[in-house]
Amino acid sequence: MQLSGPMAPLANRDFRYLLSGFAIGQMLMPLQFITQILWVQHFAPADIWLLLVAFIATSRGVGALTFGLYGGALADRYNRKHIVLIIQLLQILTTMGIAILMLLSIGDLFGFIVFFILTFLSSGLQSIDGPTRLAVVPDVLGPELTPAGMSLNQVAGQVAMPLAMLFTGILIDSLGFGGAYLFSIVGLIISAICIALMSYTPDSEQISKSKQRYGIGEALKDVKIGLHYARNHNVILWVIILIVAMMSFGYPATASLGPTWVTTVVKVEIANMGYVVMFWGIGSLFAAMLLTRYASVRQRGLMVVIGALIFSVSFVIFVSDHTPLNAIIGNFGLGVGMTTTMVSSTILIQHLVPNEFRGRIMSIFQMNMAFAQLMTMPVALLGQWLTLPILFPVLAIVTLLLVGFIVGSKPQIRLAVVNP
Repeated sequence: MQLSGPMAPLANRDFRYLLSGFAIGQMLMPLQFITQILWVQHFAPADIWLLLVAFIATSRGVGALTFGLYGGALADRYNRKHIVLIIQLLQILTTMGIAILMLLSIGDLFGFIVFFILTFLSSGLQSIDGPTRLAVVPDVLGPELTPAGMSLNQVAGQVAMPLAMLFTGILIDSLGFGGAYLFSIVGLIISAICIALMSYTPDSEQISKSKQRYGIGEALKDVKIGLHYARNHNVILWVIILIVAMMSFGYPATASLGPTWVTTVVKVEIANMGYVVMFWGIGSLFAAMLLTRYASVRQRGLMVVIGALIFSVSFVIFVSDHTPLNAIIGNFGLGVGMTTTMVSSTILIQHLVPNEFRGRIMSIFQMNMAFAQLMTMPVALLGQWLTLPILFPVLAIVTLLLVGFIVGSKPQIRLAVVNP
């Protein structure tokens, strides 16, 4: 296959399989997450349902923090293809467990305990899967094609995501919570097959490392080395801080509790909810296509800054009025901003970090999602007290001011470039 420009990575067989698996994973994320939120919202007692909805994100955040850094260390030592395959198989088991709870309508204390344990485990597995997949991209494409490859990753994922968001409400309405969640297992199986078909093999250094003893002590040492590297790299450190700040204050209200805002404050029916939240995916697709078209852009730090500001302004729009139009415009901008920020920062960090540290640094980078999910519980507690219509606009202004302060005071972020 002879391709050039932004499409050149598609000539690589292994990348095509990796891309397919990534797209399916992106498609499953909103289906699973929104189904979980609405199931808990339906079965939880009326006086604590918001707190239990928030505890979904808390369980995910704790799982990501518990397993994430260790997963990055594994990705730097063992065959990354084998790691992803094992994770996929374990995710099938946790997904099946959650689907069974939903199918049997086990919404009592025992059911919620099992549900949150499985959610914790599922998130922990995803926190290993994510940085490992990202670390594989430069392995199969090389540094020159990696920016185009990361942009194509986002395009593939975002093509599927709006459809997934649109049909989530329809699937739940037609199949029930359990049926919709069980449906996601099909995607996990297909994703695992894509990874299994890759001919990817690790480099000689990883093969050598994989034969050495690797206990808890060695893993902790590797994690410490990765943290030290990130802390002492001025650009990587402040890019991570910027994204952690943006996500910690912006993500809980717009994503973790976004479906709750749309269905309880904006008053959109569950069956029609997908028509509103799908605009996040449409915005992400729009940004991903632009990033693919201009994959050769070197000013990745500036793109990170632009994306963070778009996300923050869109958060303000999302909560400034309780209408579907505000939710739609806000979701579109949130999708544009988050995709632009995440893709550009990932490309920048992958360019700056050598292969032997890549898995660990990508796992540290992806800790932003863990912090964002952990913040959902205090946000929900405040929301229970103040109400969401009062709290969310305050969070939007805080996010905008904090992001503006960081990008204004740390010029090394916007000046960071990817050298050819």
